Amino acid sequence: MTTPALELEHVSRIHPGGVAALDDVSLRIDAGELAAIVGRSGAGKSTLLNVLGTLDRPTSGVVRIGGVDTRELTDRALSDVRGSSIGFVFQGFHLTDGVTAEQNVVTALLYSGVPRRERRDLACAALERVGLGHRIGHAAQDLSGGERQRVAIARAIVTDPLVVLADEPTGALDTANGERVLGLLERLHDEGTTVVVITHDTELAARLPRRIELRDGRIITDTDIDAHTERMAHA
Repeated sequence: MTTPALELEHVSRIHPGGVAALDDVSLRIDAGELAAIVGRSGAGKSTLLNVLGTLDRPTSGVVRIGGVDTRELTDRALSDVRGSSIGFVFQGFHLTDGVTAEQNVVTALLYSGVPRRERRDLACAALERVGLGHRIGHAAQDLSGGERQRVAIARAIVTDPLVVLADEPTGALDTANGERVLGLLERLHDEGTTVVVITHDTELAARLPRRIELRDGRIITDTDIDAHTERMAHA
């Protein structure tokens, strides 16, 4: 059996006051999957994103990244795993205005161990991959919303991560640009990238091969559309 890209075993995340943002969640994302995690506001999507991305540690349970059990990792070691294994794409882009698209992508390589002389070539290649080779030298604030999101995706993939976590990647875009960004994520998946999209948009989620629905911090359905099967949600 191959090692999953991401794996949660009986994970809970309890907020102060005893509120369970995640309640005994078990989930496996295999390499090469394109999956949507969908749910209404308050369902636990953001908490699940943070736990999957190792930004937050769970209250209980096991999180594995590429087979690595993160429970005993120091914060520094966990940061290293995150930096090498996970690329993040956010609704608000999180780009630095005043610097170029290329420089925004290079920031993902600053602590990756990539020699400085190689960073520009990798950043340019990532921007070419998302169709922005002609915008490499343009400042972030001069780009359209759709272009800014594509720069963010280039930054997420420049380290060749194990998985890309995309949090509402089309939420700040108009319909046409949203379609372009979704098409890009689908193309990256076709090329072998593991992509997990976190969204409240049920129509977007329905277009992806696997749909995992959250409610009240628990997985209530996990459907593999291509295989025409419904995976058993863990009780």
